[in-house]
Amino acid sequence: MNDELEELENVVPTTVLEVQEVLDSVKIEGDVVDKTPKKRGPKKKDLPTPDELNNMSDKEVIGLSTQVEDLYSEFNSFLETKAKIISDTGVKDVIPTGIEVLDAFLGGGFAVGTMSVIAGTPGSGKSMLAIQALAGAQRKFKGDVIVAFLDSEEATTTQRLSNLGVRNPKIRPYNDITIEKVFKFIEGICLFKEEKGIIEKPTVMIWDSIANTLTQKERETEDINSVIGYKARVLSLLIPKYVAKLAIYNICLITVNQLRDLVQIGNFAPAKELKFLTQGKDVPGGNTLKFNAFHLLEMKVKDLTKEDVFGFDGFMAEVNCVKNKLFSPNIKFKIVGNFVTGFSNFWTNYVFLTSVKRLQTGAWGYLIDYPTKKWQGTKNAEALYNSDIDFRNAFDNNVKESIQIDIIDKHNPEVA
Repeated sequence: MNDELEELENVVPTTVLEVQEVLDSVKIEGDVVDKTPKKRGPKKKDLPTPDELNNMSDKEVIGLSTQVEDLYSEFNSFLETKAKIISDTGVKDVIPTGIEVLDAFLGGGFAVGTMSVIAGTPGSGKSMLAIQALAGAQRKFKGDVIVAFLDSEEATTTQRLSNLGVRNPKIRPYNDITIEKVFKFIEGICLFKEEKGIIEKPTVMIWDSIANTLTQKERETEDINSVIGYKARVLSLLIPKYVAKLAIYNICLITVNQLRDLVQIGNFAPAKELKFLTQGKDVPGGNTLKFNAFHLLEMKVKDLTKEDVFGFDGFMAEVNCVKNKLFSPNIKFKIVGNFVTGFSNFWTNYVFLTSVKRLQTGAWGYLIDYPTKKWQGTKNAEALYNSDIDFRNAFDNNVKESIQIDIIDKHNPEVA
């Protein structure tokens, strides 16, 4: 095995000195307890036992809850002051895609300060969805956001980005990308934001695609067998480090990846955690991608949309949020894509309302609670929506109500 690969495998401390350095690095400096004598008030009562808790009045329980919250706050303050360990804010800003149903299932959109993975079969709309997220960021922040598109496949143009909504401002993709350059790019973003004093300003970065991006060593090798597994090893070292930086510097990294047939022989048998992906499929790049993903989406083509029916040539993609830290995972739903203009919010809503039986389709279509407005032929529904404000309001209200009832309340009820 080559020297560089051996260096990657030997990153753990191996000498007594190195072990001591690691131990010293986790020590909490100074006195962890303030030993200055203080005037003490009444001694706090110990927390009750389960039996005592069951017999307490509501007023006593409220008082106990306040005592517990104070203790938790005091503990967090102690860690922040003495160990420089800061808890998460608990609130994630999100980048909406503009597809209301998809954003609802994502928990509002792709979370800022995290890494998300969009994986799927060829032609399922992975890159298209990622680009529309860039456009969503520009809309949400009125252009006051840093966006970047890293295209190792060299298959996306400025015009394509603009057609899908990235036009405030228009941007040029970065090509000639290696694994090392991706993380140098992130490092550059962090340094730039520090120098400009704009760490809080959100940044959205698309990496398309992981499967197609080689390491520098893989590019230069003449013997492909000598670098098998090398990319996964490099990613296993870099991703955990840079996921932390994404959170610190408010960077939303959305990666595109492929689904590939899974090798199931001997040591290559699938781990149990892969079962939520399509059976027999996996994403290239190693397990660290799945472990560190905040959102992990799987996409596949389910149906085609014909121009004589929908008014455009496109497809329906089935989306499954295999991992989802903002909402319940593993719920499959469909989004409708146009090959030219991207995924359509209207037609995705149309299919969604049909699935929850709020919209009747057939020779004549109509909303169940608004049957006086009808359209003949599926493709004429959008024309009615664009021309009739009363119908548009009724349609939009049905979408909002159904998202609340059939998605949010059903799959992610509020926890008291």
